[in-house]
Amino acid sequence: MKSIDASHIRLVSAFGMTIAVLFLAGCGGSTSSEGPAASPGVAQTDGAPATQPGQKPAAAAAASAGPQRRQNERWTDANGVEYLGDVPLDVFFDRPLEVAANATVLQGAPAAAPAMMAASTPAAPTEAPEETAEPAAGAVAWDELISVEDLTGEVKDARNFLNRSLQRYGDFKKANLMIPGKAASIAVFASVAMQHPGEVSWKEDAAYIRDLAKKINEDTIRPDKKTHEKVLLLFENIASTLDRSRPADLEEPPADDTLADVASMDLVMVRLDEAEKRLKTEAGSQSAFDSKKEMIRREASVLGAMSHAITMESYGYNDDEEFTGYANQIVTAAQNIKNALDASDFDSYELALSKVSTSCTDCHSAYRNN
Repeated sequence: MKSIDASHIRLVSAFGMTIAVLFLAGCGGSTSSEGPAASPGVAQTDGAPATQPGQKPAAAAAASAGPQRRQNERWTDANGVEYLGDVPLDVFFDRPLEVAANATVLQGAPAAAPAMMAASTPAAPTEAPEETAEPAAGAVAWDELISVEDLTGEVKDARNFLNRSLQRYGDFKKANLMIPGKAASIAVFASVAMQHPGEVSWKEDAAYIRDLAKKINEDTIRPDKKTHEKVLLLFENIASTLDRSRPADLEEPPADDTLADVASMDLVMVRLDEAEKRLKTEAGSQSAFDSKKEMIRREASVLGAMSHAITMESYGYNDDEEFTGYANQIVTAAQNIKNALDASDFDSYELALSKVSTSCTDCHSAYRNN
């Protein structure tokens, strides 16, 4: 409800007086010789009209002492006050419509306005505050663990391995023990791509890629022709989807699949062990460290991302402080490896890699061997 300021009150008074003047001029035909009548309840003194609201005492006296004026006559008294008939002109606004349209509430104005004024002044619509999207509790900053380049590079390498291993039955039999780990790696990083803030070209189809990779490992991969044909078909659908030519007859992937549903813990561990060993054997010297920085960064990113992945709720260890402690040590060490790369600091790299090995060994002793 809007408040009424002094401008509105003055305007209403002016309009009321003007209407009274026009009404008298139009209906009476002539003015009374006794001057303007006193308002009801206003006292008279010695026959002179009492001072009206908005009228100066001097002006009131001048108005009663002078000659009779016509209602529409404009004149000026001895004090310089202009009148229209018997009404002083200073009660009128120069631009009354602009004043009437001004709804600004003056400081100190009453907090409430009469119901009639409130009804005549529509309230301005209240805009809802703009919602700010916030990340869900526990959301993962995947871009801090692995870049888009390393993520897509990991999927590409797994794809290339499967392509070489599945085109011929003989190659499939030789590689069948390594196929599950590569399929699990695709499933994990397709899941990561779905949440990664970076631009992954096949992100909108990542759920299909993840589901196809999961199906490769649904049954034991035996070195027989039936299994080969099944895995080859699934892989070809993965390849087509990665190339943005997703087959139209693919089943809709389950919306509630978790990381544990698409990649078992033991297969994730296979890829973690591979990353650690590759860093040791292929980048264990100063010269190798200097020449294989792209490989080192990729394997460190895989270590960090997968170590974090296995601490998520679906794997069942998220409340195990000892297990998550080992995993988080690897995540930190993986980041230190990348920091050492940026600083070209081989000593720091060796120290961080040693921490990875220690954490893996301690975790295996506490969980795998027991």
